[in-house]
Amino acid sequence: MDVNRAALLMKMMSNTIRLKILQILSNASEGVCVNNMEQALEISQSTVSQHLAHLRNSGILTCEKKGKNVCYRLIDENVRKILKSVDIKCEE
Repeated sequence: MDVNRAALLMKMMSNTIRLKILQILSNASEGVCVNNMEQALEISQSTVSQHLAHLRNSGILTCEKKGKNVCYRLIDENVRKILKSVDIKCEE
């Protein structure tokens, strides 16, 4: 990973909400829908979607539409490794 990519990952992970989203996704075996993240994080759907858009635009996530729902999946294994190495405990 080059220094610019590492800096982008650190920037995306520097926000508490995005860090919690990444933790949820890193623990999921398959995609997690926006409405499930909204409930888990206890924040509005629009706030969740804004943070997911930042993460998706940075190439950390991918999304798939399933009926009326949009589900996201972590695709950057470096993020998963970072989260595991620092053993972050997010409140549920």
